[in-house]
Amino acid sequence: MDWSKTKTIFILVFLILDLFLSYQLYQKHVKNQLEVIDPTGEQSLKAANITYVDLPKGKEKRPYISAEEKVFTTKDIKKLKNQQAKIVSRNKISAAFDKPVKLGKKVEANQLEAVVRENMLYGSRYKLWNYDQDLNQAVFYETYNGKMIFNNKSAQLTVYLDDQNEIVSYDQTYLTNIKKYREEEETLSAIKALEALYKKGMLKPNSKVTKAELGYYTRVPELQVLVPTWHFTVEHDNETEHLFVNAFEGQVNQLENDQ
Repeated sequence: MDWSKTKTIFILVFLILDLFLSYQLYQKHVKNQLEVIDPTGEQSLKAANITYVDLPKGKEKRPYISAEEKVFTTKDIKKLKNQQAKIVSRNKISAAFDKPVKLGKKVEANQLEAVVRENMLYGSRYKLWNYDQDLNQAVFYETYNGKMIFNNKSAQLTVYLDDQNEIVSYDQTYLTNIKKYREEEETLSAIKALEALYKKGMLKPNSKVTKAELGYYTRVPELQVLVPTWHFTVEHDNETEHLFVNAFEGQVNQLENDQ
């Protein structure tokens, strides 16, 4: 046996093994460095100084839903007391109170919701979206299983006030025959929806998320098919905007500030 040749072969084998192990160690080091450079979504939000309220935890199971626009009848109108109401274009009621409904010096959400609950058709199924003091009006949206149907003109109730903080009239539309359109699916968590907004450039650095809630947004308006959607109220540079994220697919919708 040629020991000199055998020794050379062993040296080469160990050298190759050493190079392979060194390469593996290098790859592991690079991977660890990339994990530091590419932090998790929550770390990215923190690095961008984006703050947010306590978010709903975990994921939920929700279905797509479908609905029909309510066709109001004279029988519906007769149920309304102490107000003059008329049907507009079959799917809308416009009504004025015989005597304005008084509120307090300061308009509160619970007061407005109580008036709607006690005086409007299906009033308990609406939830306050926004009160605009400059316009003297409050917008409500219909709910399904306690979840708001966002930005849907066929599920909207608008209350009009006078300068004395009295409710004088309102317009109303309503969705009926709401039912599951598909079986329930698992939604994105609230934090994942926020991460989607940030990655798509919709959530600017130094923003403050003041509200997060899961509801429904119209996916197919012509058929009134609605999808579970995350709604975030965001403040940035003294402006407020409403952002919506499809809770299944992560698509983003934006509502103009004046809506």
